[in-house]
Amino acid sequence: MNKINIKIIFIVLLPILFYAAVKFAVENVKVNLCLFRIITGKECIGCGITRAFYELFNLNFEKACEYNSRIIIVAPLMFLVWIKMLIENIKIEKGS
Repeated sequence: MNKINIKIIFIVLLPILFYAAVKFAVENVKVNLCLFRIITGKECIGCGITRAFYELFNLNFEKACEYNSRIIIVAPLMFLVWIKMLIENIKIEKGS
């Protein structure tokens, strides 16, 4: 197995790893990890995005938007970036 194949496998597994990380963070981490909020006491533009993804994974769209309305932009963009990475690496594999 060459480096490109390993990279493609990793890219394919990224959504599963992301899902597991989000699930673990929401269900097990009980402290606030936002450095901006810790320092200023105010929410940053990303506050709630992990919980929003968690709710999105559970198909609770309204709750996801309540946690962070930017989820409607961030989630599709992340998906598009993932697809682009996958396609580019598959093209590289076929070209070599």
